[in-house]
Order: sequence, then C-alpha cells, then structure tokens
Amino acid sequence: MPTMMSTKMTKGGHTTVPREIRAKLGIGPESRVYWSFDGTRAILTAKPILPNEIASESEFWDGIELAMRDVRVDRLQDAHALSTGIRERLGLE
Repeated sequence: MPTMMSTKMTKGGHTTVPREIRAKLGIGPESRVYWSFDGTRAILTAKPILPNEIASESEFWDGIELAMRDVRVDRLQDAHALSTGIRERLGLE
C-alpha cells in the first residue's frame, strides 16, 4: 500500500510537497512539477507523463502560453549559447 501524507492547502491554493516526496522525485528549488487528473485523484510527477502528446486545441494553446510566460520571466536559454558552453566545458572547442 502506498504511503499517504497530508499537507494543508492555503487560501491562495498553495501547498507544500513533503520532503520525502521531493527527494524521491528529484524535485529541487525552482523545479517544475506536473499535475494530471484521472477523474478521481490528482497525480503529481517530476516529468510530464506524455510530453509529446497534445490531446486538444485548448491544451496546445495552454502550452504556448506557458512557454511565453517562461520567455517573459527569462527562464529560457539560447540553444546555441548553451551548446557552445557545454562544448567548451568538455574541451571540444
């Protein structure tokens, strides 16, 4: 039987993921978590369940909006700059 833990929901809709769960899922500060709902229970994961599958037009546009928010808060990196930095660290350039 799975371990059951309880946390309190704030008025603003926030809750804390218990330390044991964060550790087992590899969730650290600033990590993104993913929620899904099967009709009777919510499921929290550290990785999207099916990251390449879009079930509806609404889900597609929600993903676009999420990506645009990440751009606005500067949470993305330029792919070329990132790969150049990795190559430099590995001594490939």
